[in-house]
Amino acid sequence: MIVRCTMIKSFWAMLLMVTLIGCADHQSIIAKATETAKPEPIITSQLVLDHAGHNASVLESAWFTIEDMGNGIEVFPGVVINRVHGYVQIPNEYKFTIEAEASGTYLEVNVVTLSGRTYMTNLFTGQWQEVSKEVVPVQLDNFHVKLDDLINNLEEHELEDVEMVDSENCYVISGTIQSDSLFHLLPVSQLGSTLRIKLWVSQELFLLKRIQIGGRLLPTDNETSVHTISLTDMNKPSEISDPFP
Repeated sequence: MIVRCTMIKSFWAMLLMVTLIGCADHQSIIAKATETAKPEPIITSQLVLDHAGHNASVLESAWFTIEDMGNGIEVFPGVVINRVHGYVQIPNEYKFTIEAEASGTYLEVNVVTLSGRTYMTNLFTGQWQEVSKEVVPVQLDNFHVKLDDLINNLEEHELEDVEMVDSENCYVISGTIQSDSLFHLLPVSQLGSTLRIKLWVSQELFLLKRIQIGGRLLPTDNETSVHTISLTDMNKPSEISDPFP
């Protein structure tokens, strides 16, 4: 009888020990899971801008389009640019086409900057000629730095919405910026204006997809003027050919 009682006590002692060990292991697993599981970051305009600014600063290449949503950009008397589109390879090589109008006539100007030299087709003859880089109305050298500057100079920004751009969900960030901050991108821009800005940044990779600039960016603009810069195929190499091989 004493032996039986002793065996029963031993059994319950072992059962209790196994239960305690099991609980300890379970608690250990929960503790480890808690340690490794990181809470999802709260999406704010600053977080989106920080990621987008970093990705812009390390950009290698991109296709781009600059459009005026109103009366165009008058860069020379009587010559109005409606659209600029092309490819930029960081830091200072690019090719793009300027679509313009003069007295109702469609004009097209092509620009190539390669190996430190800039070429542009004549506005009226279409012939290639080497020009000073300063005469080109859109300056794309160090394009990644200019995008990063634009993002970092955004003021009074807020996360406004989520929208689709090129089949990608994008955060929409709105804010303001001083026109002086865009002078190194568009030398013809006027100074001293406060501009309305919207940025579309992809949710998945935090890549800047679209920039909308509202207000008096250029001397010919008014408060309702809107300019848009779109970016596609980022970091996908393309060839830039010398017009005088």
